[in-house]
Amino acid sequence: MLGIICNKPQKNKAIGPLGLFTILSIIITFFTILISCKTDIQSGIESANDLLYKKQYVAAERLYHKLLKRLENENELSEAEDKQRMLIMDRLGKVNALYLHDYNQAIHYYQKLVQQYPRTEYAFSARAMIADIYHHTLGNLEAAISEYQKLVAEFPNKKEARWAQLQISGAFFQLKDYEQARTEAGALINRWPNSSEAAQARFQIANSYYVQGRYADATATYEQLLEGKPDPSFASLVLFEMGNCYQELGDLDRSLAYYYATLADHPNPLLVQRKIRHLRRRLDHVRPAEDIQLPDYVQRRLAVANDSTGKHNKNNKIASPSNNENDLLNTPAFSNKNNSNNKQLKKVEAINQDSTELANANQEESDKKNKRKAKRKKPNLDADDATGLDTADTQILPVKPKKSETKPENIQNKSIDKPKSIVKTSDASSKPDANSNKPPIAPAKEDTPQ
Repeated sequence: MLGIICNKPQKNKAIGPLGLFTILSIIITFFTILISCKTDIQSGIESANDLLYKKQYVAAERLYHKLLKRLENENELSEAEDKQRMLIMDRLGKVNALYLHDYNQAIHYYQKLVQQYPRTEYAFSARAMIADIYHHTLGNLEAAISEYQKLVAEFPNKKEARWAQLQISGAFFQLKDYEQARTEAGALINRWPNSSEAAQARFQIANSYYVQGRYADATATYEQLLEGKPDPSFASLVLFEMGNCYQELGDLDRSLAYYYATLADHPNPLLVQRKIRHLRRRLDHVRPAEDIQLPDYVQRRLAVANDSTGKHNKNNKIASPSNNENDLLNTPAFSNKNNSNNKQLKKVEAINQDSTELANANQEESDKKNKRKAKRKKPNLDADDATGLDTADTQILPVKPKKSETKPENIQNKSIDKPKSIVKTSDASSKPDANSNKPPIAPAKEDTPQ
């Protein structure tokens, strides 16, 4: 019976409902973990953004770094995870550059972003940030030029490429390589001739001529800029530099005319006024000579300036400003800036006037109190206090005795408090001087009332 039971074949048991439920729960848990990993990255990015908003930059940088490390440990990244990785590297670069000021670390993250995602918008922004850090923060102009050149080569169709090319010219200008600076500026003008950056490039070429002392070439380049009819603020800068060139060339009257033409729109009118005052002292007259020939655009700007100060010349000649230098402050560029402060100045003057009146009233009150105190304190001196000495020594004036019916007390019995200086002087005067022939001064007799 036992053998039969042992040798009996066992039937395969079917999986019950409990087993199916267990298998399904394992599969769901596995997919939930995968999904939670992705959601953890997004929630981590949001948490790091909140830390940035709360200005907790160190904690935000650490969290971004952890998230980046987790994504780099993955074998394959989805498209969403790839975008998250680019975003995290960009944020790490900005946090280190803008808030933590760890520029080398910022450059490390930006270069990593450019290497892994070279043709993306994040790569363009990272390349521009690297160039800006080298140029304006670290002062490494050679490295900045290299980054700007890569930016222009890799993203030639972007508007910022013109800006990068202008920065290349400016960096060579700072290195005092003026010839190369003009070459780079010329490349910008040839490639984008009608852009605003092209006008700035011409301005930079003219400035390089001026720095090298080539004032005639600088003036010619400035005139080309004015032929393009730039906006008034930029034209004022050009006219100012032309005035500097003519001053260096010795044409002081023409230089003064250009300074007057630029005064209305120049961003720094005080600088222009100093230049005008300097030329006035050198020329010994206020206005430039009327026989000089000026271009039409200079004449127009002078006419506008004359109209604004109420000195319009009907013959289109240069109006003569008054000898008072305060007339320079009547130009729109300067007076309009100061009009907003007139109310505040009036308030300050009113407050000062009130404080002055209050101080005067307090002074008058204190003077009255002092007078009342002086009247209460009367000198309590008698005629007997006069010792016959010079009043200059005692500084006490004798007082006439009051007439009274009663006999006065014996003066010899009266105690008189005398200063020590007076006692010494009286003793010295009563003794004869061995070196002097003058007789000793006798003490004053006591006057008794009759």
